[in-house]
Amino acid sequence: MVGVFASLKWRLVRTRLATGNRAATVAGLLVLFVLAIGVAGLLVWSRSAEGVPLPLVATVFTLQLVAWVLTPLVAFGVDETVDPSRFALLPLRLPTLQRGLLATALIGYLPVANAVLLLGAVLAIAQPWWVLPIAVVCGVVQLLTCVVLSRAAATSMSSLMSSRRGRDLGMLVGFLIFALYMGLTLLLNTGNENAIGTGTQRLADVLTWGPPGNLAVLPALIGEGDWGRAALALVIGVAPLPLAWWWWRRALRKSLTTIGSTTASSAPAGSSTDSAVGGSTAGTMRVVAGRDRLLLWRDPMRRMPWLLLILLTFLYPFIVARGPEGVFWVAFGAILVGTQAGNQYGMDGSGLWLHLMTITDRARARGEVLGHVIVAIIPGVVVIAASLVLQGIVRDAWHLLLPAAGVSLAAMLGGCAASSSLSARIPYAVPQSRKSVFASSVAGQKGVSARATFAVLGLSILLAVPSGVAAFLAVQVADWWGWVSVLLALVVGGVSLVWAVRATADRFLVRGPEILAVVAAGDRA
Repeated sequence: MVGVFASLKWRLVRTRLATGNRAATVAGLLVLFVLAIGVAGLLVWSRSAEGVPLPLVATVFTLQLVAWVLTPLVAFGVDETVDPSRFALLPLRLPTLQRGLLATALIGYLPVANAVLLLGAVLAIAQPWWVLPIAVVCGVVQLLTCVVLSRAAATSMSSLMSSRRGRDLGMLVGFLIFALYMGLTLLLNTGNENAIGTGTQRLADVLTWGPPGNLAVLPALIGEGDWGRAALALVIGVAPLPLAWWWWRRALRKSLTTIGSTTASSAPAGSSTDSAVGGSTAGTMRVVAGRDRLLLWRDPMRRMPWLLLILLTFLYPFIVARGPEGVFWVAFGAILVGTQAGNQYGMDGSGLWLHLMTITDRARARGEVLGHVIVAIIPGVVVIAASLVLQGIVRDAWHLLLPAAGVSLAAMLGGCAASSSLSARIPYAVPQSRKSVFASSVAGQKGVSARATFAVLGLSILLAVPSGVAAFLAVQVADWWGWVSVLLALVVGGVSLVWAVRATADRFLVRGPEILAVVAAGDRA
């Protein structure tokens, strides 16, 4: 039976590779394995540095375990084999089901990439070389602990993640992880290198006493003949595996024998003064904008990009530049604001048929596109303005705010225009289960979503070039070029946006059924 589970997972992996964009998938896999091989090579190379490999591998083991445990919370629903409810009606004993699910967890691209990384770690901690078999066993135990603990966490949270409260929790954890990463990056970019190096070394030494850290130092302890410390390391390092297996079994039994409540399909509270789509462009725009504004806060999948966008807009300029010119990096956040107007038809899934029934003329179709764009522009302007003011205060770069505002405005309007236009030209389905706030497209359409994203970024930069040239002249020639930069942003961005709204509306009226057929795939994910 375990072989059946393994063959099903292998077939699933092969099907995803065959049905999706092969070029994009292969490129992504190559990047993944190059990174894994690079980290593994770094670990092997650290073997020659005295006192470095053991704390380094202990840190890598700890980060690996934390990543496996937190992934089900922040990305639940990406792998459908995680949900145990899919096996509730099968005549399988619990131990058989558990072993089968473990086999499926070890098959895939990420487990193989983790195995490559662990191979480098094993070679790094095998000191002296005669303890290499022990290091291999430690690597296997580390991989099994990561997988089993991840499955236990995913199974325990399967009912929670089907509710809006669970998705909000996942969004919060994901946002905090990203915020922590940005904070550490900013600290490393601006802090004292000696103090950072000392703190990192102390943290690594502390991590060697955790379960993953004890697995990392166990071969060296045995090689040195420190049997007392080695016995303690063995207990601490191996104990999480049986405990995680027991937790997983209890979570599986509970998940397969109980029915959890969910609020996933409950309608959002609140009322609206509009009872029907208006017959004019302005009326439709008002209705669509009001709906998007409500869902922006209630839907974690819509809310998460905005939280990350705000964090990046405020912190990223401090990471990439230290001088006054860093104020221009706010334009990067402006481009991200523009992407929030993208894939306007994919977010509704099969519910798009309601739009096809009510949006039957150009006025309403243009009002719908404008409604989506307005909800991106209004909060985007506030975020960009606040970030520019913060940059001006911290960097004392008030003389650069006007040209920076022109570039940022051009990037935002250009991004909104590009996103709107590509919504009808390159639509793709979004998982309607809403179990993962990071699953932006369904399996088989990852290449399409990536192509749309890169197209938006490229067009945003292209449309911001005129304002960028004027901003450069404002810095190098005369300050009044800053006003030219803002004027060019309004003209080029405004004209592009008007054209995009008209083109998108017309294309939707012509290709509406085809777009519906594409985005309806999100209902099955």
